[in-house]
Amino acid sequence: MCYGSEFTGQIVDLWAYHYKVRMDFSRPGKPQQNGFVESFNGSLRDECLNINWFASLAEARRLIEAWRRDSNESRLHMAHNGQSPDEFARNASLCHGGKVKIATGF
Repeated sequence: MCYGSEFTGQIVDLWAYHYKVRMDFSRPGKPQQNGFVESFNGSLRDECLNINWFASLAEARRLIEAWRRDSNESRLHMAHNGQSPDEFARNASLCHGGKVKIATGF
């Protein structure tokens, strides 16, 4: 008998209860409830995970970090008016007193 996901789910529930974290899940069949994450997951999968064969955890970290850096520093995003996320954050920080943060490495 396999208890993998059920056992993991119980541990996550205990952790959330202990740290007073309210779990909020998307309903099955409703990925549009969190479109930003769905879009990111699709891009990561299509542009990085599906085209690489990772021989080790270190290699996976290196290649995923390279993809993240390219996505955040070089690639232009329609959601940011044709700017890279770095460029968008710098410009937004001028308007928001420097309180805009961008994602860092793993």
